Amino acid sequence: MATLTSLSKRGLDELDNPEEPIHRYPRPRHNGQSTSNSHPSDRSQWPSSSSRESSRNSASPVALPMPSKGQRRFDENASIVLIGIRGTGKSSLAVILAANSGRRLIDANQYFHQMTGHTRAAYKQKYDAADYRQQEAKVMMSMLTEHKEGCVIACGPGSMDRSGPGLLREYARSHPVIHILREPESIQSYLQAWDTKKVRRVLELSGPVYRDCSNLEFFNVSEIGATDHSEVDGHHYSQSDREADHRLQTSTPFLTLKRVQRDFLRFVALATGNLADMSSQRASFPLTMLPIESRMYTYAVSVPMSSLIERDMDIEDLESTADAFELKLDLNNNVSDSGFVDKVSHTIATIRRSIIVPLIYHVESAPRDPTSNSSHILRRPPQEYLKLVQHGLRLAPEFLTVDLSYDDALLSQVIGSKGLTRIIGDSSNHERAPDSWEGTKYIELYERAIKLGCDIVRLSQPAETISDNFSVQRFHHRISTLPSPRVPLIAYNTGPVGRLSCCFNPILTPVTHDSLISETDQKSLPRITVREAQKALYASFTLDPMQFFVFGANVTYSLSPAMHNTAYEACGLPHVYSIHQSSSLRGLNELVENPNFGGSSVSLPYKTEVIPLLHSMSPHARAIGAVNTLIPVRKVEDNILFSHGSTLYLEKSRAGPIRALHGDNTDWIGIGNCIRRGLSPANAVRPSTTGLVIGAGGMARAAVYSMMHLGVKNIFLYNRSIENASKMAHHYNRQNLTNFGKPGMSTPPSFHILHSLTEDWPENYNQPTIVVSCIPAHSIAGERPANFEMPEQWLRSPTGGVVVELAYKPLNTPLIKQMRSLSHRGWVALDGLDVLPEQGFAQFELFTGRPAPRRLMRAIVLKEYKGEEGQYDPGALENRIMNLDGQAT
Repeated sequence: MATLTSLSKRGLDELDNPEEPIHRYPRPRHNGQSTSNSHPSDRSQWPSSSSRESSRNSASPVALPMPSKGQRRFDENASIVLIGIRGTGKSSLAVILAANSGRRLIDANQYFHQMTGHTRAAYKQKYDAADYRQQEAKVMMSMLTEHKEGCVIACGPGSMDRSGPGLLREYARSHPVIHILREPESIQSYLQAWDTKKVRRVLELSGPVYRDCSNLEFFNVSEIGATDHSEVDGHHYSQSDREADHRLQTSTPFLTLKRVQRDFLRFVALATGNLADMSSQRASFPLTMLPIESRMYTYAVSVPMSSLIERDMDIEDLESTADAFELKLDLNNNVSDSGFVDKVSHTIATIRRSIIVPLIYHVESAPRDPTSNSSHILRRPPQEYLKLVQHGLRLAPEFLTVDLSYDDALLSQVIGSKGLTRIIGDSSNHERAPDSWEGTKYIELYERAIKLGCDIVRLSQPAETISDNFSVQRFHHRISTLPSPRVPLIAYNTGPVGRLSCCFNPILTPVTHDSLISETDQKSLPRITVREAQKALYASFTLDPMQFFVFGANVTYSLSPAMHNTAYEACGLPHVYSIHQSSSLRGLNELVENPNFGGSSVSLPYKTEVIPLLHSMSPHARAIGAVNTLIPVRKVEDNILFSHGSTLYLEKSRAGPIRALHGDNTDWIGIGNCIRRGLSPANAVRPSTTGLVIGAGGMARAAVYSMMHLGVKNIFLYNRSIENASKMAHHYNRQNLTNFGKPGMSTPPSFHILHSLTEDWPENYNQPTIVVSCIPAHSIAGERPANFEMPEQWLRSPTGGVVVELAYKPLNTPLIKQMRSLSHRGWVALDGLDVLPEQGFAQFELFTGRPAPRRLMRAIVLKEYKGEEGQYDPGALENRIMNLDGQAT
């Protein structure tokens, strides 16, 4: 064991880089002693000898710690520590997190230099090893003690001397300490020193040390296909930097530049439970505003880890139309193999890069041995199962299953340290109970799971006859009549006969995907897809086919019907989306009189005219003062919509007389998501960030609202009619909208009106990094198009920015051409074909209560676009289709 620790220490030292640029930090308090040549003398602050010994002895082949109860619940402002060897992208992630959260960045190497007056390398040369270790302990303790709140602390290998792990382990009792990992190939590419084999060895040795003193783990997945530029403008960029900066990408940069940032910020929000961050991220996804267990007929696609490893699978396609993604750890690997544990972390991170829905982490308690021809299934030993489940908690999944066949003591250890992860108590029986669902077995399992503290209970058994499906429905009813406390129930039958029960189980029904059907029997996968389950609900008259429309005065050119109808077909929904053009608002009567009316998009000029006809409006539509989405209300008296403010509480896919109309607005979501996609990490929204909106109509109001949600404090308006721009500013000023769940939004934004394209940008404000153009680019009523371009004096942001052009008639507007010609200066331009599907995703969710097949809807918009010949490049659209993903940010 001592040899292993020694080897690990040498590996960490060799990966350390003490010669980094120095940023000044306030000197920490050190009892008035000089720091440049002093040695630590207050030994009462050092870790005890037993603590240091424990740290050394913790280096085992794989150290999966046993978290203490409550270890993963943190104060909202608790400082966050990132640890890991060089080359993992730790420093880049720390910068991203600090910039987006408003936290102060503390780098351990720079802090050591600031406190002692020496870099680590210089200190080691000047003093002996014992002195260095003592000084390192003092610096480390000071750094952690002085920065308990509001900071991001990046600790490299130099912080992992003998006392470092013990201090971090203690710190992790009340703070997030995140171990950052990366592929050996990417680390080797960054270091340009060792071969990959040596990097793997260092990872193998250092992994147990880092895992032992951390409580969370993030695998920084490398971007495939990124151009390997090492320098831009004379500055050296790490691999993480290259992935985070669109200027270093070679193709469709706005689809890839945000991945690292998006992945990590989402992980931190989930791991720490920061309500402000989660609220900000969820605002663009209507379905996420409701707990998944509160919605009817939701599905979790079940995917074995072995399948992901054995073949190249399209994870986003696996997730499409499902409400959750369940990873089944079905491999029978030795949990003491650190390479296997790393692979689990890597797999989870790869999945999260491609999905939006919640992740369910499920460890198979009885995995099949792929090397054995025997059908005999061996149960995982309790401690092996426990370690794998606890490792899952380090990855902060939204849900994690615990197998109820293990004893209470083991399960209590997991549930007691769950943090914000929700626990599903699972009992997947391979044999039918003698009395099916009618006896006491499953009632007792359900009640036991509640006593253990499970948040949801999942029970299943094979069906032998069709009556077993009726039996499980009666069981659902029995549970609904039990006295409180009750938790949501997932109960269904497995096997071919059990498919009927899967169609009518209300929440998180496990489903499969077409690409996994061939593995159904071999890997005990579900036997029904989302599409099949949805079709069964409509075929059985449980749900009704609905009719949706786009309503406006001139909507014959709309791409929405093709986008929505293609999505309905993919999801197994028998709905129809049509054009309804009308010269007056009275045309809306025909829609409302239709008993199968499911909702309508609202186009010009009726986005404001329709408001007097509404019974209610969402807070977003009310704030913007415009409506682009109508939802029918069929049960006014007992509808809870108006207390919760979400159309998702309305009953979906049920025909009948319409009692009222509810109005919503998704234009701001489409604009905001495009801003997020195009805004590089260098331009993360800060209190000094400036946004510019061109125009003063309804879409301009939506653009302003989207900027406010992003936390932009300084919003400039330009419109040919200064009077209309002033009216828009007054519209928002009088509402005093301040609370959008963003740091620094305690005061409302300030609005400023630009009077002329020739005036200079005001000196007291930063140049804009967010620009949204909301003016038509084609001739209307005989008027010449505006042909707007940004004045050069408004384009002097040193880091570029993002421009969102709402027009797509023509597609290549003068503004789009101008901004794409400035991509070398950091500008990213997104056009109307980017915005349309983004707002359409939200409408789809509001109309149907189902997740939107995002990549498919984007592809259809691009395929169906028929612009004027010569005004766009069909080859460029094909390239966009080939590089699509379904992510929103």
